[in-house]
Amino acid sequence: MSEIAFPFLGTAFVVLVVLPACALIAKALLWTLEHVETRGPLHGLRLRYLVLTGSSLLPLAWLLSAALHQAETGRSVVSCLFDHDTAALCFEPGLFTALLSALIVWSSVKELRHTRGARPSSSPNATALQQRMVRIVSTRWELQALAHSIYVTDELDYAIGVQGFLAPHVVVGLAYARGISDEELACALGHEAEHVRARDPLRYLVLSLALAVNPFGRQWLQPHATSWLAAREAHCDREAVIRGAGPLALAQALIRAARPGVCPAAALGARSASLLKLRVEMLMAFEERTPTRCCHREPSSILIVAALFIVAALLPHHAGTAALDALHFGTEHALHFFWR
Repeated sequence: MSEIAFPFLGTAFVVLVVLPACALIAKALLWTLEHVETRGPLHGLRLRYLVLTGSSLLPLAWLLSAALHQAETGRSVVSCLFDHDTAALCFEPGLFTALLSALIVWSSVKELRHTRGARPSSSPNATALQQRMVRIVSTRWELQALAHSIYVTDELDYAIGVQGFLAPHVVVGLAYARGISDEELACALGHEAEHVRARDPLRYLVLSLALAVNPFGRQWLQPHATSWLAAREAHCDREAVIRGAGPLALAQALIRAARPGVCPAAALGARSASLLKLRVEMLMAFEERTPTRCCHREPSSILIVAALFIVAALLPHHAGTAALDALHFGTEHALHFFWR
């Protein structure tokens, strides 16, 4: 019985205590960042993203790495595979790793089921729209990067959005494009071009998976994630205007994309009426005073998250696994205390 105490009770402790505790710390940091930022809600987005994702991904990376390299002999998990004398000692950390990995995979698969993508269309109407967009892109320098990355779908509930985690591309709904002018469509494409440049589909996926693996802490972090997503959409509006999009035309394209029945994720990020109102007001202000870029581009937040994930996974090699050892022996002592 004691042999399975650590794998099962340890996994439960991680889910019920460790990850929620990390979420509470992250929430305190996010609250502080959101209230001390004096330059406005569009600043500090990268740091807020790192806190949102790192609160789950970093402890999990450390725990999995520590469990894989924890053997009571102090030897690597590789020795457990080839040395039968120490194989029994590796059962508990190995099963803990398997259970924790299963939890991560289950949460990720469950989250990925909600990720929808529109199917490209090759109908005559879609081909005509494709030619229209090629003409629009060819006349605007700020859209040149989208020359070979725009597709058309005839799904009625799809307005315009970016798909593709590794090779992002813009998908435009046929029904949406029919109801807007070339200027409005160009401005909408300018908004989506910023999502493509920043590889936002991949960033959004990492964020959703980080929240999914923390089921009890997610309810504390979700409001901050929603706030970050809203600020990110407003940032793309701002970048589109800086690169030449007309604020009023973009506002009109945004309103048309937010029509009833359209998937919010594929409607220029118009997730709620209050957010739509704020973004339109911001664009109206840009009509009177064109915004300027406040700072230089910094390293991608995805690269920073990946680097921190690797560092967390390597720490057990150099700093030891004392925290996991304490969890290991603590669960066994707790089991003996309650079962004696």
